[in-house]
Amino acid sequence: MTDLFQDTETTTMKALSLWQPWASLVAAGVKLHETRHWSTPYRGPIAIHAAKTLDVAGAPDLLCRAVFGDYWSRLLPLGMVVAVAELTACRPTERIADHLSRADLAAGNFSRGRFAWRLDKVRALKRPMPAVGRQGLFNWIAPEDLEAVLGPILSHAAACQAIGWN
Repeated sequence: MTDLFQDTETTTMKALSLWQPWASLVAAGVKLHETRHWSTPYRGPIAIHAAKTLDVAGAPDLLCRAVFGDYWSRLLPLGMVVAVAELTACRPTERIADHLSRADLAAGNFSRGRFAWRLDKVRALKRPMPAVGRQGLFNWIAPEDLEAVLGPILSHAAACQAIGWN
């Protein structure tokens, strides 16, 4: 398995549901932080689940068009795990808001009093996998062949540069 899972004997990992398009922005490598109103002590492998909710009205439309194209709202998977990552930090947003890429800033709510969950070593699934999401962190049972269905580790800087949103 990938270095994210070297120390685990099981294929169960923590997962987090995000409304679309935010889950796919993580899977595309342009969203480095997920922002929440709550903190977590958890660090380690995490599956990114695209909830069944598509928030077109609240979405960063220009960023979504740059990443997915003009018809992005018709293309994004719902109710599926779209990526895995490593949750490496959870910090108050006011401590990092001045150090974000333009894309990451557009893809999150960095208001005072919120928390930024840093997602490193993001790897999109080659084909999203259906899964039932839940609120908060939940357990997802990954397939035994998870490594075979993962793409390469994405570079946030390269993903942002590719779309002109550094």
